[in-house]
Amino acid sequence: MRLDDIQPSHHWFRRIIHVSGACTLVYYLYPDDILWIYILKIAIILTILISAIIVEGLRLRNRLDERFLFPFRPYETKKAGAYIWFCISISVLLLLFPQQIAGPCILISCFGDSLMGELRKKNHVLSMIAGVSACCCIFLIFNYHVHVALFAALTGVGAEGIKSKKIDDDFLMPMTPAIVIYVLTLLGIIPLPEILITPFPV
Repeated sequence: MRLDDIQPSHHWFRRIIHVSGACTLVYYLYPDDILWIYILKIAIILTILISAIIVEGLRLRNRLDERFLFPFRPYETKKAGAYIWFCISISVLLLLFPQQIAGPCILISCFGDSLMGELRKKNHVLSMIAGVSACCCIFLIFNYHVHVALFAALTGVGAEGIKSKKIDDDFLMPMTPAIVIYVLTLLGIIPLPEILITPFPV
């Protein structure tokens, strides 16, 4: 399905939702060393995720009003929508990965994927170059070395290009570099950078 086949209002609604995923990084502004705050953070993430899954289940069973279908592409009417994969990936990253990995991987999906989607309509090669550049810059902001940032960006953009009928690229783009980087840090091949976002003092 081409972007041209989607009504402009629907298209931009999807883009806004995609970019707004960056707001989830406020998760790191609240400390983990205070038990009730830590539990509350996890509860909020799980509540949002479970609610999204329930709504998606109802949608796929035609239990929702047609108004809930307007932001979806035609091919998503019988399969899980991209937003649910996006929600799952963000939840997994926040809950299971360190900030130095989760933060940039969430942002490359929010901004890199959106940028590539817009430019792909005009020039596919340009969209790839812009996507890699944007993703590389995001990893650099999170204190990665240049060669590691470039490798992570290429991994994310490469994963975005994978077209699977079972798993959406909104899950693959953030999760693939996250898993690769995490494994490499566990093996001691690359260092884990310093934390970028520090919590508010409580």
